[in-house]
Amino acid sequence: MTRPFFERIATVAIEKKSPIVLALDPRPPGNQRLPELAARTICAVEHHICAVKMNFHIILPLSASEILRINKLAHSFGLQSIADIKLNDIETTNAVAVDHLIKMGFDAVIANPFIGRDALASLVQKTHKADAGIIALVYMSHPEAKEGFGLEIQGRGLYKMFFERATASGVDGIVVGATQDKILKEIAGRIPVYSPGVGAQGGDAEQTIRNGADYLIIGRSIVEAKQPAKVAREIQNRILSIGK
Repeated sequence: MTRPFFERIATVAIEKKSPIVLALDPRPPGNQRLPELAARTICAVEHHICAVKMNFHIILPLSASEILRINKLAHSFGLQSIADIKLNDIETTNAVAVDHLIKMGFDAVIANPFIGRDALASLVQKTHKADAGIIALVYMSHPEAKEGFGLEIQGRGLYKMFFERATASGVDGIVVGATQDKILKEIAGRIPVYSPGVGAQGGDAEQTIRNGADYLIIGRSIVEAKQPAKVAREIQNRILSIGK
């Protein structure tokens, strides 16, 4: 049995001296094919990241074999791979989805605690048996996130309920947007925090780390740059310069 996902990615982050998770989330690439774009970007920045993340809009257009090849390339550089599908369905559907994603080479899957405490715990147990991990969505980074995750139910924030479900279920980490400074400070430190929204959505890399994030999910700022490696290295160096 291999080490748990949360240990594997932490080890890679130490070895690479980087908490950056590359979000392979390009906008429509025109004449560029997604597999080539993904491979070229991974090869360019692998020294400056600890993992890659693929969202629906790169997973859906590709075949299972194409995704597996991308994940094998990431693994060849010692990186971890995360499927960001925000899994949110009944237990049997979740189980089938996770099975397919693991076969395609993903090391972890992002899921929505909205499915309920027991369903999330069941998903975590199943995924851990397959040597993969679950990262729970607690608060997204986009401006409209407050319309859902910011709701209050009987005087309590929905994101707090999601956080409690996540920790009780034994997930490997949680997602809290880099734009959510107050919430990051409130709940960081008890479980690994992955923060999207740095760069394009206004989040600041250094401040997000100071607020308690363990990993930064960064996409367009790197993927769409003329020199992805240069941008990734600059962000990495800024993070290293502040310590933690």
